Amino acid sequence: MLKKFIITLVACLLPVSFATADTLGDVKSSGKLVFGLEAGYKPFEFLDENNKLVGYDIDVGTEIGKRLGGVTPSPQDTNWSTVIQSLYNGDFDLILGGMTATKERYKRVNFSYPYMDASSGLLVMKNSGITSPSMLGGKVVSAGAGTPQINQLELAAKEHSISYKGDIKTFDKDEVAYAAMRSGRLDAYASTLVSLLAFAQTSDDVTVIPFTSNMWKAEYTSMAFRKEDESFRSAINQIIVDMKNDGTLASLQQKWFGQSFVDLLPNEAPTW
Repeated sequence: MLKKFIITLVACLLPVSFATADTLGDVKSSGKLVFGLEAGYKPFEFLDENNKLVGYDIDVGTEIGKRLGGVTPSPQDTNWSTVIQSLYNGDFDLILGGMTATKERYKRVNFSYPYMDASSGLLVMKNSGITSPSMLGGKVVSAGAGTPQINQLELAAKEHSISYKGDIKTFDKDEVAYAAMRSGRLDAYASTLVSLLAFAQTSDDVTVIPFTSNMWKAEYTSMAFRKEDESFRSAINQIIVDMKNDGTLASLQQKWFGQSFVDLLPNEAPTW
């Protein structure tokens, strides 16, 4: 009897877990929507000439805040390779940072309806002669740290029966990878097609080639939530649908990507 009493007392004294937390209610009551991202992923989120954090995700987060009743957006710059752990540590309410929905990530988080296309591409120098992934044999290749493109490069090597020069390199910032390519230390950089196209528009010496395969399915950019935050995720999904229907999402995509991808995005969360 005493043992049972002690167990009950200890349980009552433990901090409330995220499993019992009402994140949607907490966001509305605090008046703040904190979302995790990593600055330096243009045009999703990056620092402008005034050192201000701007980008597609910032605008999307701002619009979501408005539709939650005037909640203030609060983007939180973090290390992308540990972003999911930071979410569970309580550093932010959700991940809104250009995240590609993948099977591995789905083991730890639940995804929103897609709010952007996330097809992959390969950035190469125009004078490299590389026009397809099959031509990467013996080349130095890389991808962003913690991104699905690392696994895609591994799958592409198997598909085309090629071997890269050394291990697949990873970079925490796209800008560092771009500099490495220009200095001749890198032959190809894999990332999302839209982010690479945005960079290629600012540089005449690089080009982007498609990076697709039957070895992975269609890719989408989704927001990520703790497994326990289903009511919060449901509310955000409805906002995404509303933003699609009233043209807001298409307008933001035109602003940051030069075209709309809304027609490619299903009203269904990626699952495995």
